[in-house]
Amino acid sequence: MKFKVEFTKRAVKDLKRFSSDRQRQIVMQTIELENNPFPFKNKIKRIQGLKFPCYRLRIDLDSDSFRVFYGIENDIVFILRIIAKKDADKILKALKNIKFPPDIPQ
Repeated sequence: MKFKVEFTKRAVKDLKRFSSDRQRQIVMQTIELENNPFPFKNKIKRIQGLKFPCYRLRIDLDSDSFRVFYGIENDIVFILRIIAKKDADKILKALKNIKFPPDIPQ
């Protein structure tokens, strides 16, 4: 089954904070979610305590580490946030209050 990857407005805003090289590397790894939403068994973690199924993808690039938080609804993978590892705890608290599935601009 093929999935569609959709970036929320917030995820796009997060992504723009990084250098263009980092953006490209992060997007390449998130694109892999189209074929399999759990491509890296050792880099995926299910987030507990949310009202919807939410997962965290760990992306390690050189000395930097990023977290991609995403949810799955039907055949769509919604990229909710893309952040540096150091900000992950703050974001987890905010994820409890988001609307899912999110509105995606067309």
